[in-house]
Amino acid sequence: MSTRQQRRKANQAGRFYNVKSGVNSFFTDQALLGQIQQAVQLVTPLLVEGHLLANLHVLRCIEAGEAMPKLDQTFFNRCFYAVSFGTGNQARQFNRASDPSLATTHDTLYTQSLPANHQRPERPTSVKYMLNAAALKARVDLDNHVATNFFTRSRRWIRLQLEHKLEHKLHFANMEAARVKSWVSLLCRAATEDSSIWDLLPIYTSLREPPQDVATELEHLVATMQSLMGPLPVTDESLRREPQSYLAWLHFVLSDFQDAQDTPHAPKLFSMTPQASSQAKFITINSASLLRLLKAAGFANMPSLSPEDEKKFTAERASWWQRYTAYQSFCTHTERTHREFHFQVETDGISVSILMFQPASGSASAPPVAPNSKKRKRRQQQQTSSAWVSGLPDSQLLQAPRIVGLDPGRKALFTAVVHSQPAADSLHRGRPCESKYDTLSWSCSRWQEASGIKHRLRKSELWLNRKPALKAALLDTPTAKVWSTDQFMLHIKHRLQHAPEAIAHFGDRRHRQLRWSTYIKRQQAYAAVCKAISNGSRDTVVAYGDASFSSSCCKGNPSTPTVSLRRQLGGRCRREVAKITDPRATVYDCVETQNVVVYCGTGT
Repeated sequence: MSTRQQRRKANQAGRFYNVKSGVNSFFTDQALLGQIQQAVQLVTPLLVEGHLLANLHVLRCIEAGEAMPKLDQTFFNRCFYAVSFGTGNQARQFNRASDPSLATTHDTLYTQSLPANHQRPERPTSVKYMLNAAALKARVDLDNHVATNFFTRSRRWIRLQLEHKLEHKLHFANMEAARVKSWVSLLCRAATEDSSIWDLLPIYTSLREPPQDVATELEHLVATMQSLMGPLPVTDESLRREPQSYLAWLHFVLSDFQDAQDTPHAPKLFSMTPQASSQAKFITINSASLLRLLKAAGFANMPSLSPEDEKKFTAERASWWQRYTAYQSFCTHTERTHREFHFQVETDGISVSILMFQPASGSASAPPVAPNSKKRKRRQQQQTSSAWVSGLPDSQLLQAPRIVGLDPGRKALFTAVVHSQPAADSLHRGRPCESKYDTLSWSCSRWQEASGIKHRLRKSELWLNRKPALKAALLDTPTAKVWSTDQFMLHIKHRLQHAPEAIAHFGDRRHRQLRWSTYIKRQQAYAAVCKAISNGSRDTVVAYGDASFSSSCCKGNPSTPTVSLRRQLGGRCRREVAKITDPRATVYDCVETQNVVVYCGTGT
């Protein structure tokens, strides 16, 4: 089943989404709020140390040649249990017999890395299900970490070999940059798709077959990659299904990257698994966690923690949530909107993300799948009528009261041109000065000021400067982006030595309030940007640039939320946001579709 069919099938039932609010607007009991604040303080050091142990275990297994364990939710949960001690009536300790390899890493390496004054974090029974949710999130983060960066880092490693490691590197040193990039792409495809270089070479029309000695070396390079890479062929699905199978190859890539740090344009280093920062973490509270928090708060007439009482509590969860929260104020039941609370929230003690579910309309049915002939005919019409705009019928362009060609960028958040028929007519007559298009633009500096990014950086730097000892310790922290266990143990020892002070500093109330206020300002900035683009009209058609440029194309400029901006526009405009598909289009190009001219581009 294709991804589009899976999405269509999932949307038949409805959709899940989060609603953000202040924690005091949702939780109504002060005793429960106190337990939530305490749970946030308990979970944060657990996650920090658990992720350190997971990364150390991965490095040890690769160096020792042991079989890589399945890095699933159970594995990360064991890491959290191994670095802490359980308290309470039903406390559980780490079972070393369940994972002897992890126990070996903990006893022989992790404990040696701990500072002399280290105290193991406490793990009461009230945070059991919070850790289960954190372990699931750690598994998802690992999947994204591997799947998102695997091909990029593999291509960067190939480029490093072509420029600095091969015996015939001069063959590629005198080559144009575009052709070197094509060779890198070709070799990466040959290695990941388990195919031959020469079978794929005709696809790359700009490349020619190299001399025999160079060809032999390239074949050896691809064979080396295939022997170390893991299960072939490599796809996004295989990377997310078995990310642990490809960590040995990434470890090999990281070792070469670390050795090449003294070369020009040195590649960026990375950690084997995602690490947790010292900021206060968001904890997940479901019905089972709510019961444990209520018992920890000392409320009377609470059910026991037996399986039968927990099932009964879950069956009656609506009445319990209604008693201690104001979730009904976030639910809507109208003729057009039906929003339900899904009895799960995430909070850091200041803000709360409420999981909502909106069922699909009973009268609405999934759109029928068009036959291939109709799809082909529609695709041909789009290619002939609007060569640069995809996903938008011509009728919407003709009926739209406002058409905007938007060009996302790095130096500026976006540059947009508003369609004007008089300006289009004057352009066709060869007199462009008679009438001009209206233009819109937001600089990156303006966006950072409006979204609260600069304010948050100023405040964070101000508060950290008041603690010079902590600032010096953070600056002296050895990097976690290393490929050997000895180097990573130095990182663990230094980090955990200053972890209590760092967690207390970055997890205090003012830092969490600053994070929440920055989120509010960012949403307000999105609303201002979308209003400027659409002029308050939901019938606006936006021709959005492809925005496929590399993050390093404009070094020295901060990143801009190009993908998020497109999503925000799609939610605030009734018309679908069209995507510009021609990578060669610029702001000076125009698309003429039945007498409608849309100026668009793909980068500044």
